[in-house]
Amino acid sequence: MVTRDKLISWGLAVPATCVLCVGHNENRQHLFFNCDFSKQVWSFFTSRLQLVPPILFEDGLRWLKNPAREKNVKLIVRLLHQACLYLIWKERNSRVHTAVARPPEAIIAEIKQIIRLRLDPLARAQTLAHGEDSVLAVWFSIF
Repeated sequence: MVTRDKLISWGLAVPATCVLCVGHNENRQHLFFNCDFSKQVWSFFTSRLQLVPPILFEDGLRWLKNPAREKNVKLIVRLLHQACLYLIWKERNSRVHTAVARPPEAIIAEIKQIIRLRLDPLARAQTLAHGEDSVLAVWFSIF
């Protein structure tokens, strides 16, 4: 992922402003964690999981090693992290290259669908102890 700050450091003449919020200069930390657009997407999921992830990119990666106690929630958080980063980056590129913009709610809806579709086969393959919920059941209980 080459953000605008990196392009500028290479000598390219590109605008420095984040295309998602148009309020700050774009760099990795801002784009994925400090941008109001990204915060709205990520906090939709973390608030429902009752989790408070670290704010800094590198701290967040370390946190993902053990983001929750329950194994199904750990898997969900890791998948959410990947989906959020991917779809925020995809939205950023869409705005840069096509000038088509979607609101955070559309990104959230797409993430929810992607995660549900990914969890379905994982849940079918799970071997559950008596009374244990599948990863998909945990997803539906939260989202």
